[in-house]
Amino acid sequence: MTEDLDRVSLTLPPAMTDQLDGIVEEWDYASRSEAIRDALRDFFTSYAWEGGNETRHYGTIVIAHEHDHESDVAGRLQTIQHEYADVVTSVQHIHLSEDRCMETLVVGGTAGQIDELANRLRALEGVKQVKVVVVGGVETDSHGHEHSHDHDHGHTHATEK
Repeated sequence: MTEDLDRVSLTLPPAMTDQLDGIVEEWDYASRSEAIRDALRDFFTSYAWEGGNETRHYGTIVIAHEHDHESDVAGRLQTIQHEYADVVTSVQHIHLSEDRCMETLVVGGTAGQIDELANRLRALEGVKQVKVVVVGGVETDSHGHEHSHDHDHGHTHATEK
């Protein structure tokens, strides 16, 4: 799909231009414009995240934790995940060693919801590290309409901002 593009002029100090050209070459971008568009997408995601608005974000929360039956870290993590069922859409549990596990949660929600969930997970005893990665915020269009199956239901369509 080809999209219309606006031409925008950009003025940079020579050192930034050199650094940009190095990244374009190293990362095999087709052009400076591609690299700048990529950087702007990250900038816009950060801006929307920091804005604290109701923009819906998607991403992952990665949790490194002890595998300890006595403290039941896994059970407590699961309880919190169920409390945030409207935010957590998928979970993958990986055994890193006999006493260490990693979980990856696929999440979707506002910045506030995702931050609140991550902070609850960080506060658990036995959790060693929590990392949040989000991709571009999207506006959502919630509605119900007919589908080709037997029943109607409401759902959300995500559209890139």
